[in-house]
Amino acid sequence: MTFDLTDELLDDIIFSMEDQGGSWYVDSAGGQIASEEMMREIIVEEGEERKEDFYPLPLWTSDDGYGLMGEFTNDLHAPDARKDLRQAISGGRGVFRNFKNVLKMYPEVERKWHLFKDEKMKEKVRAWYNDLRESWKLERLEENEFNEFDTGDIVQNDFVFSEYDSSRDGNDVERGFNQMAEEYARELAVQYDDDLGNALSSLFKRDARVSENCKKSGFVCRTLSDDFAGCLLTDFCMSPTKKTAEILYFFVNRDSRGLGIGKSLLNKSMTFLKEQGVSRVVIATTSVSETMKPLLDENGFEKIGPGYVADLSSF
Repeated sequence: MTFDLTDELLDDIIFSMEDQGGSWYVDSAGGQIASEEMMREIIVEEGEERKEDFYPLPLWTSDDGYGLMGEFTNDLHAPDARKDLRQAISGGRGVFRNFKNVLKMYPEVERKWHLFKDEKMKEKVRAWYNDLRESWKLERLEENEFNEFDTGDIVQNDFVFSEYDSSRDGNDVERGFNQMAEEYARELAVQYDDDLGNALSSLFKRDARVSENCKKSGFVCRTLSDDFAGCLLTDFCMSPTKKTAEILYFFVNRDSRGLGIGKSLLNKSMTFLKEQGVSRVVIATTSVSETMKPLLDENGFEKIGPGYVADLSSF
């Protein structure tokens, strides 16, 4: 007998898969989960023909869980959290407990982990269900029929975006910018040497300071507890017609990276600037880190001369 993979049943399957102490089945006749003991009782009461109604759930082992932790950690763009999580899963004993303990130190990353894990397990269940559909002589369901994993709701639910207010946000932006410059110097020192790293970091700071007396505008991101998480600020000092805006500050704090904050800041800023009649947006190459380049590419920025330029007419 066939059954529909409803959202409720999907959640029940995932919950049962993680119970590695027993064997679980989908009772297609009732559209619900049954333990091996329950299945046997039903077969005794209702007859042997009921055996065909039970399908064992896809196997989920501790090795699967460990592999998932490694995949999540390797793809994480929050440097501090990634470092601590790698250390947690490198030990021989207690890796699952250590992993959970580290996640508690990074609430936003912990939330992303649960969404990531849930979606990966859903992918496994969907593949299993499609195999069953083939055995029933039915077409496989396309991936686009399922909801794709998206961290957008993390940003929407756990962070607040507001227009920049110098009196409220100035000190936080300044502090965050200096921290980013120091991080930039450390990364360049590893890639080259301390002297060149410091020189390039100073150049990065100097370029931003050139327009420090201009009237900045843009957006700031904060957590629900009002902790500063990142910003994107622009000005028109280099453009008399105010048709070209320059991005001066664009960064996300280390602990909040990899959650889509940078993308949200950029989208909000580009939309706002276009509504103000801005035609182009530029950002100096000295302000663009390696991790930022893919985001700029995705949003139509092109490398032109000493900077990156985006034409807002096609945005």
